[in-house]
Amino acid sequence: MKPAYLLAASVLPLALAATASLSAGAAQAQEVSANVAMTTDYRFRGASLSDEAIAIQGGFDVAFDSGFYAGTWGSSIEPVGNSEIELDLYAGYGGTVGALSYDVGVIGYFYPGAEDVAYAEVYGSLTGMIGLVETTGTLAYAPEQDNLGDDDNLYLNLSGSAPLGESGLSLMAGVGYETGAFGDLDGDGDDKVDWTIGIGGSAYGVDWSLAYIDTSEDTDGSDETAVFTISKAF
Repeated sequence: MKPAYLLAASVLPLALAATASLSAGAAQAQEVSANVAMTTDYRFRGASLSDEAIAIQGGFDVAFDSGFYAGTWGSSIEPVGNSEIELDLYAGYGGTVGALSYDVGVIGYFYPGAEDVAYAEVYGSLTGMIGLVETTGTLAYAPEQDNLGDDDNLYLNLSGSAPLGESGLSLMAGVGYETGAFGDLDGDGDDKVDWTIGIGGSAYGVDWSLAYIDTSEDTDGSDETAVFTISKAF
């Protein structure tokens, strides 16, 4: 799967469904894992990348006891150039300081078959408990690049999750802010804000989630929607 900050900040259904983050996995003994998912709409930072249609997703990760991890994750998408696949390659380091856990790394977004669209981003996150709520603050920054139109991009997100009593369900909510190359999808001059609230759990050997997602943008792919996701980790 993608690094935990990307899941929590942009694809809430997977964040709810996959409760083990890479930063947590990186602190354990060396292990290789895989994951698959189907979602009714691939929403990335509030905007649909699958033309509001079903997307199939999956990835592989390796985590080392030193704290380092690396992986790849892919999804079907609305065509970008000649590509109908997003392929992410990432590497990072996770650990803890006191009661906080941190995760830093770099990720590349690739679109096999398309030219002049791949770009890179650095990210970092901090996670801690506020009462019963696991709270994560994240930052992702893409430096100025040719494939971003000689622009840069900044995304900030604050999210939290909490168990719903002893029901086995979890509630999660998040809000994000984006400015730069992807920060004004409707061209009105205002930066993008996205927000999400959802619920998730496990049944019949798979994880599931249902999330409400909306943004401040006025485009077909960034309006309000409900997204259902099922996933399984191996």
